[in-house]
Amino acid sequence: MSENEIVKHSKKAISIIKSPGKGFKQKLGEIFIEIIIIVIAVNVSIWFNNWSEKQHDKKEEKEFFIGLKQDLLSDIENMTNSKEYYENTMRGIRYFLKAKEGENLSQDSINSYSDAFFGSTDLDPHIGRYEGLKSSGKFKIIENRELLNDIIDFHESVIQRIQDLNEKYYRHNEKIATLISLNAELAKNGQVSNVSAIINRSDFRILIGTSWGLIANNIVPVHKTGIKMCNEIIAEIDKELK
Repeated sequence: MSENEIVKHSKKAISIIKSPGKGFKQKLGEIFIEIIIIVIAVNVSIWFNNWSEKQHDKKEEKEFFIGLKQDLLSDIENMTNSKEYYENTMRGIRYFLKAKEGENLSQDSINSYSDAFFGSTDLDPHIGRYEGLKSSGKFKIIENRELLNDIIDFHESVIQRIQDLNEKYYRHNEKIATLISLNAELAKNGQVSNVSAIINRSDFRILIGTSWGLIANNIVPVHKTGIKMCNEIIAEIDKELK
């Protein structure tokens, strides 16, 4: 029943009270009927509004899940590439740490692994959709609270942890790049001619050993955690979309 109808029945109840020629009991009975109609109308109106809002929330939730799944698939790809970068860096560190002073090193290996000391990687997470839902205060549209908690934990904790560690590694790597740049001697062909001397410096070995620990104990594990969480969230989203 529309608001106009409620007003109509309210006015009718008032007119009954004022109407002459009717006994008190008759008026009371008619007014009671009008009140019952109004109460039913109000409850039906509230139920319909709640139902309509819930259907709208379900539509928004579905659209969010569909988009978030694509974001998470992209994040998995980015985290996988980033993890592989760090794993290659670990192979390079292992290679240089095993090298003995005066040993002739493979130029191919030097070229392959030395880039790790002058490069970096970043996650570039797809968080726009999540941040949009967060800023709009619409977390309530996600009925599965456990799934919502996992989504929040991934975006607020795991992604932030990866970005913090990437930044920490980048700053640490700058020290290695600076040390190499200050001590490298270039041959006429542009290649470093004193690689063996550099990699056997104690300060160089300490720095790359620290890099190894940071990557092995922190960076790679949190990337694995992120990938695992993404796959678990996607699996839950698929259940919700069925």
